[in-house]
Amino acid sequence: MRKIAFVIDVMRKGGGAQKVLPMLLKTLGQSGIQTKLIVLKKTQDLVDLTGLEVEFILSDEGCKLSENAFLIIDRIMQGARECDLLVSFMDFITSYFVALSAKMLNKPYDIFVRCEPSFVAATFPQAEVNKGLYRMCFMGARAVVCNSKSSCLDVINHFKIPKDKVFLLYNPINTRQILEQSNASLGEMESLFCGDDVVCVAVGRLHAQKNYKTLLKAFLELKDSKIKLMILGEGEQRGELEGFIRSHKMENVLLLGYQSNIYPFLKRADICVHSSFYEGFPNGVLEAACLKKPLILSDISTHREVFGNGGAEFFMPEDFKGLAGLIMRIASNTMERTRLSKGAECVMRAYQNESFENRLEKLLLGKPS
Repeated sequence: MRKIAFVIDVMRKGGGAQKVLPMLLKTLGQSGIQTKLIVLKKTQDLVDLTGLEVEFILSDEGCKLSENAFLIIDRIMQGARECDLLVSFMDFITSYFVALSAKMLNKPYDIFVRCEPSFVAATFPQAEVNKGLYRMCFMGARAVVCNSKSSCLDVINHFKIPKDKVFLLYNPINTRQILEQSNASLGEMESLFCGDDVVCVAVGRLHAQKNYKTLLKAFLELKDSKIKLMILGEGEQRGELEGFIRSHKMENVLLLGYQSNIYPFLKRADICVHSSFYEGFPNGVLEAACLKKPLILSDISTHREVFGNGGAEFFMPEDFKGLAGLIMRIASNTMERTRLSKGAECVMRAYQNESFENRLEKLLLGKPS
């Protein structure tokens, strides 16, 4: 029986990769493929890993990965010695560790790309070094698996990786689970959705990538309207965002923190807004589409790829005045919201026609097409 070791940096709740990976591992298990998950650093608020074979390398959340490089490589090699294939499931440093470990074990490895890496590499310290190292990892990999067409093109065009080594595998969306969990009660927070206000919901960790500053500036423009914003997520920008809200006395914006079940919020929302500067693949937006929510999205390649044919309205990522006007127009027009709701539903229906299970098995069994 074939066994595959997957390596990721952390498995903290709230990340897109962390949500997808357990689904992927369980899908492989149902197909008779053994898996092992190697996590570089154990953090608080872990996702549910029940039923999975998991090994944590560093138990102290404050440990630096780079300072423990030799230990990490040694532990990956020990953990993956009985495996037939290694897979990096996070970009950059995780892939460096996987590539080195696989070479020393003389085993093949795959890299699953979770973003458009040229954008991230350009913002890193020592960007050229990171880009060069990542390209070396790509070139040595058996396959480079991207979760969007735009990520595939980014890897091919900016890292000069041969097209026949790069494959597309969209993230799975568990529509049945989303619909079931959306019916859960919000308890005392049900009151947030009472009244005549139009409610916009944004989902994602509080990180610069998600571009919440533009979103807050837009809602500052809407401060005197009957439109409010709820942000579901936690992260390092909380203090800065709280400071902005407090200093401008914005009662129309609520930071609700991390929510283990986002779907009741999405179900009750009138509009879903996603303002990211870049995305590997917009999981949260597809989940909102599953619930037939009108979508207002930043005009980036991954959003356009999935929703560009009438499935959403778009705004330039830093144009807060344009975003405010777009939200006002859609919030005040029921017919517009109905049109966008139907557009999101059509996108979701088309997306579900992709067979994630079959494609995954072909990729990891060495028969990609």
